[in-house]
Amino acid sequence: MRLVVIPEGDPQYLAAAFAPMLYARPDALARFSDVPLLLWYEIDPLPSGRRIRYSVVFSNEDGGTPSDRLMATWGRLTDIEYVYGVERDQEGRVLSEEYQGRNHKLLPFAGAREAAHPLLYVVTDNNMLDERGEAAPRFAPLPIPFQLENASREAVMDAHPWTYQVSVREARREGRVDERARPGYRKIPDPQRFATLEACAPAQDATLAFSVGVLSRKGELAWFDSDAGLKNFRIARRPHEFPTGGFRGAVALPPGVSAAAIVGLRFRAFTRLPEKDEAPLPKGSGSARLLSVNTLFLLGPDDRPGPRLFSWRGDVPLAPEGEPYEIAIKPSPSQR
Repeated sequence: MRLVVIPEGDPQYLAAAFAPMLYARPDALARFSDVPLLLWYEIDPLPSGRRIRYSVVFSNEDGGTPSDRLMATWGRLTDIEYVYGVERDQEGRVLSEEYQGRNHKLLPFAGAREAAHPLLYVVTDNNMLDERGEAAPRFAPLPIPFQLENASREAVMDAHPWTYQVSVREARREGRVDERARPGYRKIPDPQRFATLEACAPAQDATLAFSVGVLSRKGELAWFDSDAGLKNFRIARRPHEFPTGGFRGAVALPPGVSAAAIVGLRFRAFTRLPEKDEAPLPKGSGSARLLSVNTLFLLGPDDRPGPRLFSWRGDVPLAPEGEPYEIAIKPSPSQR
């Protein structure tokens, strides 16, 4: 064990002082399920002062999105949640606090503390929080600074690749991995078969899907679609929550496909599905623009991300229900 003292003048002092302490669900450690793995924070300058936002990478969510849709629309098996935010003025006074409660509602925090640390309880199977809950083991991880600029939240996991390993092995242990699995059946095949992609494509009233092109040993090209033709497997990001359009998704490839066999990507946009009590939008509504492919990778034998296989920069409009945009991938010499 190593004890580290953060002096008051240190840039990380305030973030550490206000970091939330989380009480796990009573069943979490008993089954080694949905465990908080990482706590990170982002600092936003404001006219009134600054805001610190804290988010957690949980190993999974037992009651949330099933594994097959989680991989298709988020490219991971973990659960990443914003948990707490505090706004302070120039003199350091607290102006407001909030946390993410049941049904993803942002609520003002008025609960108990230990020193300046808010105490929060995980109270749902999809890791939502409350100011009160059952006594359970408490997690107080040191918050890690991480600024997400033109990247998805999963970039935090890339910086700590052991998080992939933990979540994949939890999925196997819980019986969520089955080689017979198909999209729509809530389970997934071997996670090492998935090609995971991160891209930036700001969208308004549109959802996205991508396809990975694979060349067989006989030289035949086949495309594998992230949405598998299912509307609810398409990638949807609200612009106010993801202004850069950064997203991740993953698609299962046939067994034994190597990185060298991946030769192309396709991107498509679709009119988004209506919200609750909203009339369906006309086909062709909305817009999207593909700005970058930040990474494409496979998991290695150790269940951690392998090398980045591809990246790309551009500015291409994607018309909802329009033709796909295709990008060729040339394998690097190390992949041949």
